Amino acid sequence: MTCFILSLNDDVNKELDLSNIETKPILTSLQLIQKMKRKGISFSLVSEEEAEKYLFNVNNFLRTASYRKNFQKNQKGANKGKYSNLDFAYLKELSTIDMHFRMEVIHLCIDIEHDLKVKILQEVETNSKIDGYSIVKEFLANNEKILKKIAANCSSPFTCDLIKKYFTIEEQKDPNTNKKVNNISKYDDCPIWVFLELITFGDLIYFYKFFYEQNGIEPVISNSLLHLVKNLRNGCAHNNCILANLSASTSKAPQEISRIVSNIDGISKSQMQKKLTCRPVLEFVTLLYIYDKIVSEKVKKKGFEKLHSLFSNRFLRNKNYFIDNELIKSTYNFSAKILSFFLEMNKI
Repeated sequence: MTCFILSLNDDVNKELDLSNIETKPILTSLQLIQKMKRKGISFSLVSEEEAEKYLFNVNNFLRTASYRKNFQKNQKGANKGKYSNLDFAYLKELSTIDMHFRMEVIHLCIDIEHDLKVKILQEVETNSKIDGYSIVKEFLANNEKILKKIAANCSSPFTCDLIKKYFTIEEQKDPNTNKKVNNISKYDDCPIWVFLELITFGDLIYFYKFFYEQNGIEPVISNSLLHLVKNLRNGCAHNNCILANLSASTSKAPQEISRIVSNIDGISKSQMQKKLTCRPVLEFVTLLYIYDKIVSEKVKKKGFEKLHSLFSNRFLRNKNYFIDNELIKSTYNFSAKILSFFLEMNKI
């Protein structure tokens, strides 16, 4: 019965109202390899034995196999529905490339977060009309969830001293769980330079918008662009497979991003429109744009140089794997041209 259920496709499974427990039992690494072979994935460059060890010790099947979406299937013939020219080594390589990509994106996002805070504090220092205490009080008065997040971090060794010093903390019993929780009862004595060290990147973006609107100042970067970077940053921080699907999708690029890309040599209008519908590509291009506008010159130079090294070296180490994959090649070339644009603009 189990073998029969495994042979059913997803549409039939839905019609029969079968659960994942019934249709997708836990398989060993060896069984997963046999499953991949049935789907047309070959093991020429990486042996089945090596792949089994990799899936057991290094990376799981779900993550490794997720990159298969970047490869085509045969549309007709005896192998219809099976992958065409997909070796396990290609999946393994994309997974490794994605790991390096995520790590570099995190570094760039940390630089952006730092300089966003610096620019806010510069406004406070140079504009005597801005009260660095009242702006925090006004923001928190309308953002109870953020206040609760700060209270929840009261036990953190990295922030507890600051929170206890600048907020009034009361320990209360949660009526739902009967557990003791920390609540902030008073928050009018926290300066902006302390507050910025206590909030997440996502909450910083909300405060960034509030700060500039309240003071009638035009922000350097729009909130919509910052949210694109936040999404990419969160995906990388949570170790998601960012490059698992590079196909064109339904994302729509903000005009500011389209305008910049349209001025880059070697990128046609149709290529720009198609590539920027892919969410990871759009978020990465937006990241480069914001990094260029926000980050200080010395740090920016170092960040762009490291990214350029990644694109020029590690990404191309096994480029022969993807020589026949137009999706992967075109996405790499598109992203590399945009990176080169910013490198040239900064004389790097």
